[in-house]
Amino acid sequence: MSVPPEIYLDMDGVCVDFIGAAMKTQGYDADQMLKGWRNEHPGSLYPEPLMDKTATEFFTHSNMQASEFWSGLIAYSWFDHLYEELGRLGHVVFLTAPTGAPGCVSGKLEWLLDRFGSNFTDFIFTRHKDRLAHPNAYLIDDMPFNIEPFIARDGVGVLFPQIWNELAHIEDPVPHVITTLEAAIGRQQ
Repeated sequence: MSVPPEIYLDMDGVCVDFIGAAMKTQGYDADQMLKGWRNEHPGSLYPEPLMDKTATEFFTHSNMQASEFWSGLIAYSWFDHLYEELGRLGHVVFLTAPTGAPGCVSGKLEWLLDRFGSNFTDFIFTRHKDRLAHPNAYLIDDMPFNIEPFIARDGVGVLFPQIWNELAHIEDPVPHVITTLEAAIGRQQ
């Protein structure tokens, strides 16, 4: 009996619109800022020329400290389709890195339990995603700095297209991810 692939699914930037919410809570017009990011700085991790603050100031803003910020994140329009397709390919576990915000973990947990029910347990909170890597483990993540160490430890990484990574040109991320993941699973079997 073969063990189904373990598919680790990042939350922020893959399942939920963290960056849009972070912009809105700090008073930015998220649609306008994301359009500028896509047009002027595609692939840039943080478009400092568009922002009036450093990345550290942006990502540690006081409005993002409470659990309500994290539990209120909105799922991307593709989330349900992505989750369903990944579930067809293996066992999906949410693998998300907590920030230093006091309410981050509790808010993300609340988001998951609200969506999947109080008995849901397929989640792991850690900044050390690479420690879960093995040959039958597949990480879906929007950050290359999470993918690279996961691959270095014999896991398989699939970069999720977003405007802040090298796949900024891909408009519809789900078909890209599923096709890439199917090919990777086929090579491993």
